[in-house]
Amino acid sequence: MSKIIRILLLMVLLVSASCQRKLLQEPHEHRNLIIKAHFDSLGRAQLMSNKSSYAPLGTPASTKYVLYDKFAGKVAYTGSFEGIEGGMYVEEGLYDLLVYTTDFNEYDANFFRGMDNPLTAETYTRQTSKHDNDFGVTEMNMVEPDPTFAVLQEDVVVLHGYEDNVVEVQLVQKSFKYYLTIKALGLHNIHTAKMNISGMYTSAYLAHEDHRMDEAGTQTVEMDIHYDTNPDESIDNGYLYGEFWAFGPNQREDILNSIILYFVNGDVIRRELDDLTAQIKTLDKGGEIIVTQVLEIKGPAGGFEPGVGDWDDPTDVEIIL
Repeated sequence: MSKIIRILLLMVLLVSASCQRKLLQEPHEHRNLIIKAHFDSLGRAQLMSNKSSYAPLGTPASTKYVLYDKFAGKVAYTGSFEGIEGGMYVEEGLYDLLVYTTDFNEYDANFFRGMDNPLTAETYTRQTSKHDNDFGVTEMNMVEPDPTFAVLQEDVVVLHGYEDNVVEVQLVQKSFKYYLTIKALGLHNIHTAKMNISGMYTSAYLAHEDHRMDEAGTQTVEMDIHYDTNPDESIDNGYLYGEFWAFGPNQREDILNSIILYFVNGDVIRRELDDLTAQIKTLDKGGEIIVTQVLEIKGPAGGFEPGVGDWDDPTDVEIIL
């Protein structure tokens, strides 16, 4: 906004304050700024999907906001309200309003930094095992982010201390749901299966679409094991299903999105899928990762749990004391 427009707005605010404003005895009991947030159709669909062990998430338990005073150039108000609609008391002024939520689960995987400026406000998750790879990019193991939504509404004018100012915003997705199915043979002795997917964004800015391009992360995903129920086929056959939230695939060309699976059956069996980088990079807003490869899991049948019938005949052994 140009300086002239800001000066005109300031004059309007001053005139309003001197001529129209009514004193409030207890301003903290009044709400003169109402925020109404909405999800777009993609966000709503991803929140309600429960193809895996995920339950539908619906509406967040709470939403947070930050009001930046445009004339003072600093944070003026922070707070939260239940659900995605709430109100608060705000002094007359001109603000940028940042609204965001990750409050869909009982646990909080997301952290925040740079919140003193809307252009640097950023969410990230716990990160460990930093090391520099051959491309000079810091590769991290990171926790799966919670569903994350945010929006920046610029130039919010609050004119009267005793009148409601309603601001409606549409929340923008910052993390997205991905899912994939992998057909496999030899699942009968597998106890657990996990998947590592590398080359994902480690964080997301709340007010714009940029990401930190000098970082890439690896997320670990728990895989559901499903056996075929067709009686004409062996229980050996089945498929693995995984569903996870991520900030999206890093778009640097030199960063690969490798998928490695680990199966536990007493020993750990490692399998790497064929390169799916080109496909995954197109899924910047989530969606299905198509895997046509069929895995054949071979290895020692660990995790053996014997019954009495598996034991040898008992033998008396003399114990010398």
